[in-house]
Amino acid sequence: MGDSRSSMEGLKRNSRKITNIGEASEILHWDQEVMMPEKGVEARQQQLSVLSGLEHEMIVSDELKQILHDIDPSKLEREDKSNYREIKRRHERAKKVDQELVEKISSKSSTTVDKWKKARKEEDFEIVQNELEELIELKREYANQIDPNEEPYKVLFKDYEPYIEFETMQNTMKVLKENLTSIFESIDDQDAESVPNVFEKNVSEEKQLELNNEILEDLGYDLERGRLDVSEHPFTLGNQFDARITTRFDESDLSKSIFPTIHEFGHALYQLGLPQEYYGLPIGSARDLSIHESQSRLWENHVARSKPFWTHMHSKLSCMEDFEGVKTEELWRSANRINKNNLIRVEADEISYHLHIYLRYEIERKLINGEIEVEDLPGLWNDKMEQYLGVRPETDSEGVLQDIHWYQGSIGYFTTYSLGTVIAAQIFSEAETEIEGLNEKIEVGEFEKLKEWLHDKIHSKGCLYKTEELVEQATGDKITAEYFIDYIENKYSQLYDL
Repeated sequence: MGDSRSSMEGLKRNSRKITNIGEASEILHWDQEVMMPEKGVEARQQQLSVLSGLEHEMIVSDELKQILHDIDPSKLEREDKSNYREIKRRHERAKKVDQELVEKISSKSSTTVDKWKKARKEEDFEIVQNELEELIELKREYANQIDPNEEPYKVLFKDYEPYIEFETMQNTMKVLKENLTSIFESIDDQDAESVPNVFEKNVSEEKQLELNNEILEDLGYDLERGRLDVSEHPFTLGNQFDARITTRFDESDLSKSIFPTIHEFGHALYQLGLPQEYYGLPIGSARDLSIHESQSRLWENHVARSKPFWTHMHSKLSCMEDFEGVKTEELWRSANRINKNNLIRVEADEISYHLHIYLRYEIERKLINGEIEVEDLPGLWNDKMEQYLGVRPETDSEGVLQDIHWYQGSIGYFTTYSLGTVIAAQIFSEAETEIEGLNEKIEVGEFEKLKEWLHDKIHSKGCLYKTEELVEQATGDKITAEYFIDYIENKYSQLYDL
């Protein structure tokens, strides 16, 4: 062992360099989705490939290997122990993968996303099929290089959620599918149709953008460290100094921009709440995707689909053309209505949403494990939509092309939405206990106490703790779907007399 103190400084220098290369790649991804000219993809794929290769080269370098060897983690303070743990985990995983493969995956992801956009627009899966086949083969090889003796899907899941046991995820998905299928089926078609959607009004994109910016200002989104743009698929990207969000608009339904915007706000708030003094280090970085999704789903569902929130929002909407006379109760019911004909995940209610996720989980697991092939996806997707949700897509854009994830190479990602949702319910339940009059505060547009509480319990912690430790420290309980199931049963009993 060398001098742990000087070696730790070396570890931090390496971490900051690796982080900033990754951040540069993210900005190029943002530009590709938001601003890049259509024919810029040829250069962009090379740029991203070079950066991903350089990042991988640094993570697996002999220099970093030696630094990690020279550190005695037992002699480190808590923060540095966490930094060491996270960097060593990344190093150990990345060193198993050839740099050439990393560069190929990055380049292929960029071209596949570009083809996906065209395929989605033209409603034709075949446009992107060949690119996706090549990308899936690369991801299978990636999983094989990391652990040839493990199921490929389990290997890829760890890219997104390294500190939640695979069995915990499986059990959570099973509990959600069983309970939510039962609730979903108990709401008959007539009851579902009895709740009209008052958001279905013709509102121009310009007016929707104005309203969304007003909502973000209300919630406290710092536009000196962020911005709102439009993209094909809403997303958030950034850090504690610059966290950008995107949304999309449907001029026939105002809610289709409001909820994605608030969802992405939750992601951005988390990023902006990370400790600035630790930028570039794991303890200054977000915990993995389930925690990230818990923050977005908390704001989208527990805040923005609550009756107190629509009491607050009522005055903003009632002064808009076509919304005069609309009541708070109608807004709340519309925000939570069951639409049994809905085909789109991001537009789904809180119950059927997880059946959409389960469908993707089943398919992507079979796909990456080689039990099905890319050419099987459209038909299998449509069959499972009919099986789980009772609807069948008429076009590929309503079906297998609706999400960007697989075309980015993100296999193993989808279940983090459901894990994040159950964690969000658990966290919000604790917030209601600890913040006096939380719902009354939301009703009058006071969000500061909730933001402060989340910052203290989650955002400020970065990667100081592993995922399950972080949840248990914040809520006093291990990760469980019980809070979410209780929340759903209580809410939808009011809406549909279950």
